[in-house]
Amino acid sequence: MTFLELCQTVRQEVGVSGTGPTTVLNQEGQLKVITDFVADADFQIQILWDDWDFLWAQYSSTLSTGVAAPATAKPTDLGTWDMRSFYLDCTTNDSAFLTPLSYTDWRSDYRQGVATDSLPTYVVVQPDKNVFVDAPPDKAYTITADYWKTPTRMAANATVSPIPEQFHRVIVARAKTMWAEREEAPDILVGASAEYADVLDKLESNSLPDQRTRRLSSSDTEITITTA
Repeated sequence: MTFLELCQTVRQEVGVSGTGPTTVLNQEGQLKVITDFVADADFQIQILWDDWDFLWAQYSSTLSTGVAAPATAKPTDLGTWDMRSFYLDCTTNDSAFLTPLSYTDWRSDYRQGVATDSLPTYVVVQPDKNVFVDAPPDKAYTITADYWKTPTRMAANATVSPIPEQFHRVIVARAKTMWAEREEAPDILVGASAEYADVLDKLESNSLPDQRTRRLSSSDTEITITTA
């Protein structure tokens, strides 16, 4: 569902009279409250976990000889780096894993003195989330990594949440609980809270690492394939 469709669904289900909204922009009164709650609900769910699968993305850049920082700065939508994923030349047989090193440890142990160009061993994340390698590269390399994007708020009619569509009811349910708390509507609150807990559990099972077996009837998910 789009942002607008989510708002229309919430308005209908909480029993606000009339129709609409026809737009999420420049609303007033109860319709503004609903559009605000839907946007807030979606954003709150996105920030529950840094490593939602639906926020996953990949980064790639080049390293030049003697230059520790990649040619491309951090992604503009960067939320959190996956520190287990930094590699040099990952598509070659000479690929090398970069060991994460905290900025404070690097500053204490490696910053001082003259560095010698060689095969980089460490990747360091600066306080501003840009990365560099140590030692400085002895030749050109490609550096790759995975990361999770920063959550964003829905703002336009056609905006679609990154939350998988089959779980958009979690946004509706959370917005309804916010509405019910504001309006002191216990019947709506009880039903919406139960739905929110149920759909959130399903979303977490689907979209968090190593959680998929939570919703499987059997934990035996291994398949052995044999050939003649």
